Amino acid sequence: MKKFFIFSVLILFSYYFKSFFSVTEVFVKTEGLFVLGVILLGSFLLAGILKKIKFPGIIGYMIAGVLIGPEMLNILTYKNLSDLHFLENLAIAFIAISAGGELKLSKIKSNLTLINLMLFNQIFVLFVGLLIVLIPLTKILLGSVIQNTQILIGFSILFSITALAKSPAIIMGIITEVKAKGRITDLVLAITVLKSIIVVMIFPLAITYAKTYLIDGFIFTLDQIYQSGTIIFSSILLGLAVGLIIILFLKFVNVEKALFLLIIGILITELSHMFELEILICAMVAGIVVENFSSKGEELLSGINKISLPLYITFFTFAGASIHLESIKKAFFITMALIVLRLFFLYLSNYLAGKWLKEDDLVTKYSWMGFVGQAGIAVGLANIIERSIPGEIGSLLISILIATVVINEFLGPIFFKYLLTRAKEVNA
Repeated sequence: MKKFFIFSVLILFSYYFKSFFSVTEVFVKTEGLFVLGVILLGSFLLAGILKKIKFPGIIGYMIAGVLIGPEMLNILTYKNLSDLHFLENLAIAFIAISAGGELKLSKIKSNLTLINLMLFNQIFVLFVGLLIVLIPLTKILLGSVIQNTQILIGFSILFSITALAKSPAIIMGIITEVKAKGRITDLVLAITVLKSIIVVMIFPLAITYAKTYLIDGFIFTLDQIYQSGTIIFSSILLGLAVGLIIILFLKFVNVEKALFLLIIGILITELSHMFELEILICAMVAGIVVENFSSKGEELLSGINKISLPLYITFFTFAGASIHLESIKKAFFITMALIVLRLFFLYLSNYLAGKWLKEDDLVTKYSWMGFVGQAGIAVGLANIIERSIPGEIGSLLISILIATVVINEFLGPIFFKYLLTRAKEVNA
């Protein structure tokens, strides 16, 4: 009750303070710092309140983002989100390094068959199953609004690809929060990291192919495959180089680790932005290199843990603030239908893998709960739809796409924490 009172006072004070002083010159210059302070304090307090009732703290960060974001109190405005976007990228870099650093090849070898089969099923069964169902389903549900079959096929491809995406941030956030350790934790983390790398690699090609249905006269060429391959290869090279730098520093210098890792995070984000590389691949590869090709993996993770909390809070608060509530209201029923379909095929893919290898019920019937949360890649897809299909039809498809990702982003931490609790890997 005390935390809730402090949280309420903080939010109300911030709202009225910003309303009265937003036009002053001093406030304009320091607005970013003020908003960042509200994010860190408010989100941390709300997460603490939700933890008391056994909800993941990540949900608290996201709810705080919705509350103070542009759609509600507007303490955190769209301009603030844009101005502080570098913090979001920095958080992604740290989350990805941590995820790569937790990926131990020795543990993958011990579960190699199961990981490979689950990975294949989650990509093939989920994508193909959704695509087969979605093409006729969207025609039934959206046929009265969208008569163009090509557009419906293009959207079905985009949605099916989006459904594959997993959020390493949610996985790392929950694992860190509940101090999870064990076979299920390792299994979910390994598949999440590997699938994220695979999805990031095939994503540009899938989007480009979908454009052939969404944009009249658009042709899929080999040159586009070459460009995507170059970006991926360059991202891996940068990751290898950064991993080597981290190893050398920890081996020969090993002072002020937190400051050094902060510089590394900035280096990855800036170079990725400058050369249009994939931050996720660069950072994950760097973490994998340090963990598996040196003895400095634990030192890397302990250094990141010292500075990760403010970045986690900022990342998930931004995720909540970026949610378009209007999008969810506009397409609620079809959104829920698509979410249920995705969960069904996710369950089916893991169930088939578990049954084939004669795994226990924890793997066969419950492991799918670790893969519900999604990455925030819908924004990029929404931009494609917006450019390709302007007007009411494009707006409707954007709303459906974003709404499904948003709801899955909220469901993900809840399902994953339940799975870890059932597996008795919390506080292990």
